[in-house]
Amino acid sequence: MLPFYKDVLGLKLESELKIPNDYGYMLVIKDDYKLWLGKHSGVKGINKEPFRHIFNLYVDSVGEWYKKIKNEKDVTIVSTPEETPFSKPDDRWYVSTFLDPEGNCWQFMGGE
Repeated sequence: MLPFYKDVLGLKLESELKIPNDYGYMLVIKDDYKLWLGKHSGVKGINKEPFRHIFNLYVDSVGEWYKKIKNEKDVTIVSTPEETPFSKPDDRWYVSTFLDPEGNCWQFMGGE
């Protein structure tokens, strides 16, 4: 998963854990909002219930983030960028939903 988050989404690798039989990576999404990728004995293979937990990324431009993932072969686009129901004429909000290569559900939310 590290190549997807680092190379496709462009998240910065802040630190990594390397000890025998374990690994972990801390990636910076924005400011103090971070993502930890690590080994866990209870996780095996593709997520079988991707919509049970949805990770929201609040971004300046949903369209820009969508461009990063839309042509990735291992990504499933659930919804292209669209205006949210709570959007207002003076405060427009957009959303785009996708499944990462392991089937985890993410939403970009924010400006167009």
